[in-house]
Amino acid sequence: MTTSGAFADRSREPDSRRGELGLDGVGFLLGAAHRARRRQWEARLADLGLSAPQAAILRLITAEPGCGVRHLARRLGTDPMNAQRIVESLVAAGLCQSRRDPKDARRRPLHPTSRGRGLARSVEDRAQRAEQSLADALGEERYRSLTGALRALIDHDAAIQED
Repeated sequence: MTTSGAFADRSREPDSRRGELGLDGVGFLLGAAHRARRRQWEARLADLGLSAPQAAILRLITAEPGCGVRHLARRLGTDPMNAQRIVESLVAAGLCQSRRDPKDARRRPLHPTSRGRGLARSVEDRAQRAEQSLADALGEERYRSLTGALRALIDHDAAIQED
């Protein structure tokens, strides 16, 4: 089998079977990078008592007060039932509240509590430090290249889904 381009020469790799096994494909590498970043992010959040999904939803509720669960689910790419479960945990912890919309009884807009806003600021600070740490580790050029490539991949996949 003849290969070309990015797949042409795998002889420099310590395990030349990596390509055959799909261990250096974009999907595999994205998954591995995601798991590593997620573990690091969870560790940064541990003393706050928040999981990564809780932190993401709290940040969105704080940035977009009055949003609903379906909106949160769409923004985070998760299902509404999962988002609802996370919102319920945040409400139980006193970090946000759900109120009936006087104009539409079916809607229950979400609003951060003052404690939730403070915690969201702490999460945001940690997110910025985590991002800066990654940028420093990669170097500016590689960081920009990576973020640009990821945006292009997201746009590409979105265009395919629209077809």
